[in-house]
Amino acid sequence: MALYGTWLMAFWPGILGEDSVSILLEVERGGDFRSGKTVFWYYFVRLFYEGTRRVEVPMAVLLCLCALIFARMLAWYWRQGLKKSFAVALVLVCVAPHMVYFMGTLYPDGIFAVAVSGLLFELWLAARQRTIGVASLAMVAVTLPFAAFARPNGIVFLVPAVAVLLVLDRRTRWRLAALIGTVCVAMFAGHQLHPSRTQEAVYPMVVFETVNFMKPRAMNQLWDQYPHMNDPWVLATPKVSPATTELLGRYRQRSHLLAYTDPAYWDMLVFHPEGPHVEGLPQADQKTLVHEFFRYNLWQNLPDFLGSRVNVFLAAALAQGGFPAVTYSTYVLSRTQAESVFRQFDLRGVERRFVALQKASHAWRWLLWTPWLGLLLLAWALRRGSARRELPLLIVALPMAVQLAAIFLLSTAGEYRYLLPFFTLPLALLPAFALRHSAPARPVSA
Repeated sequence: MALYGTWLMAFWPGILGEDSVSILLEVERGGDFRSGKTVFWYYFVRLFYEGTRRVEVPMAVLLCLCALIFARMLAWYWRQGLKKSFAVALVLVCVAPHMVYFMGTLYPDGIFAVAVSGLLFELWLAARQRTIGVASLAMVAVTLPFAAFARPNGIVFLVPAVAVLLVLDRRTRWRLAALIGTVCVAMFAGHQLHPSRTQEAVYPMVVFETVNFMKPRAMNQLWDQYPHMNDPWVLATPKVSPATTELLGRYRQRSHLLAYTDPAYWDMLVFHPEGPHVEGLPQADQKTLVHEFFRYNLWQNLPDFLGSRVNVFLAAALAQGGFPAVTYSTYVLSRTQAESVFRQFDLRGVERRFVALQKASHAWRWLLWTPWLGLLLLAWALRRGSARRELPLLIVALPMAVQLAAIFLLSTAGEYRYLLPFFTLPLALLPAFALRHSAPARPVSA
């Protein structure tokens, strides 16, 4: 907690980026602006920012919540005598420079990753013990809203929360069920009061990959010049369906689309001021593009599609993308009504040391930031949980496997923050791995 507090004072009022601007403007303008974030994230920021106009207030709350969730898990490790797991989790995750950085941004990704690991840990513990204590129930109350509703893809974490009810004793089962029901009712009411539209997953991937399929290929151009090199029917099939070409051609010239393609980001197609802004296609045309993609374009370009998926995933896993600069907050604050003072405490020496540490960590991000440990533990949990029918392990592993598959198949940006939950996942799975030789949980059928 002292580390997080010192960090916030050094980088006051926190790290702010474009997603920070959008949510602050949504709070300030009410119904006149939509950030594309979830309704829960809107109400969280509104609760702590609207009355104060100070960005550091929600930022401090986020850091306190992360510290609380981490402290709960680390304290359990220590009480169970898992000293090695304690050290690994503390050093490699909880106080990792980039982890503190992401927790100190007004983005939902940091708290989402921490809450996911905290929620899955509590559910694993409850399923293993067949009951849920007061401390665990309180932590579920803290983590469930952030894990399930801070990001659109978090809704999958309601499934393990409900699945745990099957193995709990009657008294604690009703307590947890009441908690889950209360959270869901609150979210439903929030949607009625402030409807929000988050970015859908399928259309962005479809248009991103479709434009990639349209890129000129040197070998194809050679074959066009020397058609006798192939049998006629080999070159007769276009890479992209005529309906797709005609639809996109009505909206933007092919050269305009190709000028704003990036192998790891769809952002240029959407957010660049002079770009094609493909998000503006009418809904009917978007549906046509999706239909043509799954009917024709995907199967004609399957190697390109898989290669693109691997590229985007590895760009995220190896943290090859960009991150908001520590000084970008000045630009953000000037665009809002915030009354926060940039670097109010003027801790320049402390700031320089944190920046130096972050810079050194970034140089080794391919090793220190990557989610490989979490992915290895996930593979182990899936294998062991399936082979032994261990519900506690499957409760953790299955929703994370669904998340991983969705990120691989649908992600349109090589953003490291999308894989941050797998960086924090060891906090939920290390105790299961460390205690794998202890008395096993009863199988599902027991």
